[in-house]
Parts: sequence; structure tokens; C-alpha cells
Amino acid sequence: MGWTERLQHWLRGLLGGDPGGRRIPERIDYASQPAEESVVVPISAAPKPAIAFRRNAVFAAFNTAVPVSDRHGLAGRKQELARLIDAVVKQRKHALIYGARGSGKTSLARVFGDLADEAGCVALYGSASEGADVDGLFRPFLDELPVQRGVAVPADKPLGVQQLANIFVQGVQQRTLLIIDEFDRVAADRTKHDVAALLKLLTDMHSTVQIVLVGIAGNVDGLLAAHPSLRRHLSAQPVAPIERDELAGLLRLCAQQAGLAFEEDAVQTIVSAAIGSPYHARLFGMHAALTAESAGRERITLGDSQKGLAEALAEWGDLTPDICHVFEHALTQAGQLRGMIALAGVLAAHAPVLTFERLNAAGVDLFGEELGGAAAVDRTIGLIAAALSEDGMPGELQFADSLSPQFLVLMANGSSRARSAAPSAREALDARELLQGVGL
Repeated sequence: MGWTERLQHWLRGLLGGDPGGRRIPERIDYASQPAEESVVVPISAAPKPAIAFRRNAVFAAFNTAVPVSDRHGLAGRKQELARLIDAVVKQRKHALIYGARGSGKTSLARVFGDLADEAGCVALYGSASEGADVDGLFRPFLDELPVQRGVAVPADKPLGVQQLANIFVQGVQQRTLLIIDEFDRVAADRTKHDVAALLKLLTDMHSTVQIVLVGIAGNVDGLLAAHPSLRRHLSAQPVAPIERDELAGLLRLCAQQAGLAFEEDAVQTIVSAAIGSPYHARLFGMHAALTAESAGRERITLGDSQKGLAEALAEWGDLTPDICHVFEHALTQAGQLRGMIALAGVLAAHAPVLTFERLNAAGVDLFGEELGGAAAVDRTIGLIAAALSEDGMPGELQFADSLSPQFLVLMANGSSRARSAAPSAREALDARELLQGVGL
């Protein structure tokens, strides 16, 4: 039994034998696609399909550049939304939204903010910056807050925890949510302690201002140094990987919006490769859809999905060449530990924090003591160490590029980064046609 089959067997056991709910990707054969014959088409004789319009529809439908803001485009997050509304809007708690990059944290926060706004709250959004103190985190909100007249806001010196609490309590009468994204970028323990102190103080003072923190983490402690007494007034909302059927539904919806349709084996291939991440599903689906569109087809086939995965991997490799080379070298040197390296990617895709104990337990369960025990874990972590960082709690490792675990698994599964070099007839069309409908 190969390592991919062992991964499947292991997950079936965890899920009580239900293969339909598995998230670990199946082995995918990334067969090279037959090169299209290079045909020179005179520009004057070429047909004039609305290339740009169709491609624009694909880009718009599978958009990976901005978070989802429409609740109808938020796949698989009904329970998370319901919990946030209960905890924040109804019970007036502060909240933490945390999970892996690409899991949909920002999209969840945005849609939740819109729903809270409909419920009568004012929802304001901000983003944390590296090195920010508590003043740097919250001062930008003061220009937008509905602050009552007569409440002074010092402009010449940094605001401390007590001053911020006084402004929020005395100056803000309307229910207000301050949503701070990318809070994981805050590295200073002092700032984390100050934010925790502010949350507790606002609760104790019955403030109308509540705070929602959003960031990459595997647990609450990875984001906030919360005092035990604060946890009673804090709702922690993990953003777990989305189930397979929800991801498949998201892909079908995106394809439909672009005027395309997935064949079943094509959509399941992308769902497996995404490992529960809506970002990766949209990215892989977009490349598959563009492949089909380039061939003039309205149905996305298995071959399109396979080629789309290779294109996405090549694009990621171009953007992060150092980490890509680390993965390539690790897989070249891995030998029988190739499955353990893939397992590290799968575990990190489910939750960003990777520990020796977590990898050891899953490795022994899957591959036995010889190929999954302590020595194998040490060797595995050593092979990919250059792509890891220890920014959180001691002993908790994370991939420096938090989008990379899915690409690591693709590479372990045998996907090639090579792009097709043969130009198609469509690529010989007038460049002006490619720019039709593009707003410049």
C-alpha cells in the first residue's frame, strides 16, 4: 500500500468509514496534456470571439483577489455565522476569528459585519500592521466612530488602554463593532496584553463598542494573551476547512456564473487538491476554467483540472521561488518519507500550527513507527525546515508562506510546474481582441 492509499485508509478510519467526507486528497495522475498543434492564423482570417468578455467572466466568478462580501457567495459558513451573531450581536461578547490563510476568515468577518449592520450595529473594518501598538490599532477608527460631541481625543500623544476605553464608553452610544483583520501580524506581547486588557475593560464598563479580531492561528493563545477572566466574555470562532460537498457546490456556482460547467471528475479533482480551502478551490478552479475557455469549450474536463493545477503550481512557484525550491529539494531527498512530507502539508492545511506531537501521532497512525515515528518526524521537519517559522508559541511551527501546504501536497503527488509552451491558434489573435471589455 503506497503512502497516498495509506492517507485515504487513515482518514476513512477517523471518519467511521465514510469516504464521502474525506478532505485528504486522493492520488492524482498529472499526465502531461497533448500539445496543441501550432497553427498560424492570419489576423484578417481569424474569427472574432469575445475572448476578453468570456475570460473576464471567469476572473469575476472565481475572483481570488478580494474577500467575498456577498453572503450568497460565502460557502459552508452558515454555522460560523450563526455562532458569531449569537455571541456578538445577541450576547454582546468580543470575538476571535482564526484559522489558516485561505480558509475564508476575512470573507466570514465581512459578511458577519454586513449582517450585524442590518441588525442595527455600526461595523467598521481595519487591518493590523506589524509593530503596531494599541494606539496604532485603534486610533484609525476614531475618525469613523460616531463619537459624541465634547469627548476629547488627544492628538499629540499615544492613547493608552484606559484612555481608549474612556473614549469608547463616554463617546460612543451606538452599538459598534471594530473588526481588525490580520491581527496575527502583531508580534509584540505588550500589544497583545494591552488589547486583552482593553477587551476586558470594555466589558466591565458595559461599553457599546465590541471588538472582533481576525487572524491566522491554530488556537486562541496564538492570537491573544487572554486573561482567564476575559474568556468568559470572549467568543472564539475557528474557521475550519470546508467540507467536500460545500467546496464542490462553490466551484459549480462559480462555473455557472462564468457560463461554464464542471464535469464531475474535474470538480472532485480540484476539491481534493484544495484540502478544504475556499481560496485554493477558487484559484485551482479559475485555472481549470481558463484552460477550458482557451480551448473554446463550455465544459471543464478532468484534463482541464489537471492542467489548471499545474498552471496554479507554476504561478505559485514563480511568486515564491525560494520556498518552491525548498519543497523540490525536500521531495528529492525524502525517499520513503515522501508521504510524511505530504502529511505535514495536509495537517497544516487543516490547521496552521504544526507540532512534533501532531505530526508524530498522525505519522505513526498512518505509516507505523519506522516511517512515521519520532526519527521520521525529525527528518521530515528537517527537510522542510527552511520553509517553516516558529513565530507563535514555542514548539509550534508554521509554514512561512501560509498558502503553501496545498502546493506542497500537489508536488508530493507528482504535479509538474511545467507550462505548455506550444502556442494555440487562439493565442495568435489580435491583442486588441484580448482587451475588449477591459476597463482601463
